[in-house]
Amino acid sequence: MKKVLKVLSIILAATLIIAVAAAFIIPIYLNEPLKKAFIEEFNQQTEQNYQLDFADIDVNLFRRSISVDSISVLPDSTSPHVQQISVASISVNGISLWSLFSGSFPDFNSITVTEPRVEILERDLSTSLFSGSDSGESDETLEDLDTFSLYINNGSGTIRTSDGTELFSISDISLEAEDVDVNKLLDGSELLFMDHLLIQGAGVKWNIQKDFYDLTIANFNFDKQAGSFSIANVALTPLLPKYEFSETKGFQLDRINLEIPALSLSGMDLNSLANEHINVEELTIDQPWMEVFRNKQIDRREGLNVKPLLNELAHSVDFSIGMNKTTISDATIIYEEHKAPSDSSAAISFDDLDATISNIRTASHPNFSEDTLKLHVETLFMYTTPLTVDVRYPVFNEADLHTVKATLGSLNPKVAGNMLERSGFVRVEEGLVESLEAEFELNSESSSGEILILYQDLKISFLNEDTGEQGFGEKFKDFIANTFSIKSDNMEPDPTIGEIAFEREVEKSIFAYWWKSLLSGIQDTIK
Repeated sequence: MKKVLKVLSIILAATLIIAVAAAFIIPIYLNEPLKKAFIEEFNQQTEQNYQLDFADIDVNLFRRSISVDSISVLPDSTSPHVQQISVASISVNGISLWSLFSGSFPDFNSITVTEPRVEILERDLSTSLFSGSDSGESDETLEDLDTFSLYINNGSGTIRTSDGTELFSISDISLEAEDVDVNKLLDGSELLFMDHLLIQGAGVKWNIQKDFYDLTIANFNFDKQAGSFSIANVALTPLLPKYEFSETKGFQLDRINLEIPALSLSGMDLNSLANEHINVEELTIDQPWMEVFRNKQIDRREGLNVKPLLNELAHSVDFSIGMNKTTISDATIIYEEHKAPSDSSAAISFDDLDATISNIRTASHPNFSEDTLKLHVETLFMYTTPLTVDVRYPVFNEADLHTVKATLGSLNPKVAGNMLERSGFVRVEEGLVESLEAEFELNSESSSGEILILYQDLKISFLNEDTGEQGFGEKFKDFIANTFSIKSDNMEPDPTIGEIAFEREVEKSIFAYWWKSLLSGIQDTIK
């Protein structure tokens, strides 16, 4: 990226140098001498590592402008990562005629770059992109150059892997910035620190896992002065069908399909990136849809693969990140799994989901040890029953001590019958859940708490976990369970309060930890 910026900046510098000569040459004889001077200056600045071609140079002293059209730059073997750079035109505008005589470079107001196209090979991003400090390596010929406004119109670019596979592409990007210092821009340290920076783009595609996921963005808009960033129609799309996805990986994992029509960030201060810190006032996500599928017919990944809780995650990021508030509205979450020996998958859904999350912090954030993460969720379980969840999680607590409260309205268990049968091997024949209230405390090792479920007329059947069907053994188990073991009713005035007690399974996610804790209380209640 720095070499691309350097090449573009050298083109700008060469354009400015020939502008000085242009003031003293009669226009009728101007074209060929300026072309020669332009190429010589470019070759000198790039040490002849690139081949330059362009169509024409137009100098108009009455309009106080100079432009170079149809520029094309090709690298030689010393710069293999830069595949091609082309620009429809570069125009320097508002040139001060007096400065043509008084300095090594003329003063001017703005530079407009039209339809730049960049093709490069994959390389690691330079950390100087976020350093906010000049490396000290500036071109002496540009030291006297004043700041200017920069306009880039309708750019595009592609990043490829060494075998030619497209890794990243953007079909359209435009940029506006004021008070641009060309030396800092050339150094790469001030890319995100330019004043009044506006960036608009469209058609972003990023292959984030080869052959597994594409991340696409239809449109985005960034306004540094307003501290805002918005995205329209972002999607994380699996590239393989549901079962082939995990089979290709060779082990169980979640296949995530995500679509977000609108996402916005507000209250950002990018200047703090120079100190490796970024704080966002609010993240808003509208109408996201997410489907998670897990094929449990194949084995889990070999070895012990611990899923970290939030304290470990917060310490795994060296950068200081803070998100004061996250608002999610009208979301849909679908979880689907296929567990042997069932012949098909089963799913549950959380619909019309609204959520707020406050005080997301990494360990380097100055308020990390003070703020408690808070989560509030309101949703419909399987489109029918209101479900509310509240979490209080002081992420700074090294034992990951946190609390979860959940309430569920009236529910016919048959609504989730497909999941109960195909994954839990339990069939609900009759019954109605009037309500559920649970509160439990969790840490890095175990959970404990209480649950109150009011239900009536509960009758269940057990299925054979090897066949998924009901045989004689299962029918006998049904009779014993429904007659002697399972409480068919748990209602006022003297309901049983179930005990939540569960030992954490470190290879399962935090969401599985919450669910298994809740399930332990449900099982304790109906026994």
